Amino acid sequence: MLNRSPRHLLLLLPLCALLALTACNEPEDLTPDEELLINHNQNPAIKYARRLEMPALDRTNTLLTHSTYYRGKETLTYSIEYDENMHHSKWVAFTFYDVVNERNWSRSNWYSTSWGGDPFQKDPSLSDAVCPDRSFFGGSGGVRGHLCASADRLYSKEANEQTFYYSNMSPMNYDFNGGFWADLEIALRDAWAYKSTFCDTLYVVKGGTIREGEYRKSNNGKLPIPNHYFMALLCRKNGTYKSIGFWVEHKAQLNKIFRDCAVSIDKLEELTGIDFFCNLPDKIEESVEVSYYPSVWGLN
Repeated sequence: MLNRSPRHLLLLLPLCALLALTACNEPEDLTPDEELLINHNQNPAIKYARRLEMPALDRTNTLLTHSTYYRGKETLTYSIEYDENMHHSKWVAFTFYDVVNERNWSRSNWYSTSWGGDPFQKDPSLSDAVCPDRSFFGGSGGVRGHLCASADRLYSKEANEQTFYYSNMSPMNYDFNGGFWADLEIALRDAWAYKSTFCDTLYVVKGGTIREGEYRKSNNGKLPIPNHYFMALLCRKNGTYKSIGFWVEHKAQLNKIFRDCAVSIDKLEELTGIDFFCNLPDKIEESVEVSYYPSVWGLN
């Protein structure tokens, strides 16, 4: 939980959210159950903003959400806080649970369809002026690296297609994207997300650093190339929570192990300036973000 001054909150939140914050002032003589419901830093009450995977919103950026209709109901694919000036996301947030964990599509299917083997495309929710396209990556010296990975959304063709929007891409070093980062993404799915014995729901935030001094410019000057990439994970199992963060330097990581890059969510908030999992009640957020236990995540 990042500390924010009252003035900073006034700048970030609309009037309706400020009223909600005022209504949440702590009353006297709270019962233990009432105390667990207090949340002083939750997002404003707009669609999707109070989902548990959502970090604290920055109103200087654009919130994008992509969803599909699956089995008769709207299913969120992922959400993005997008910096239009940088042409790059600040973060991408999504979840894993039983429905979205289904595998009914394959990335290789795109090569046998009318797409001609290249499903990458502009984000239809962004204007041409701010949405990157393939030309942006031509001078980046890297590949079009997914943030919400293609393999994270295989429950339907439509959901997988949305992972190929350029708003979900970051210019990654080839050996990084196909090496350590890919290995970490596989662990994210196979070791944690898809194992019902480990999680009922896994909440995920991923991104690359685009604050001043934390990136370099591509050769064509169109995109920031992050110096680091990060993951913030929150696991819910039977009503209890545990969390872990990863802070990874953007370079080929030879002989690196996951534990070397693991940090607490509190530490990751310091490194990124992002307030993760702000929609958790304060008591729960404080307790799960202050530390992490590598052995719980299989990082011995």
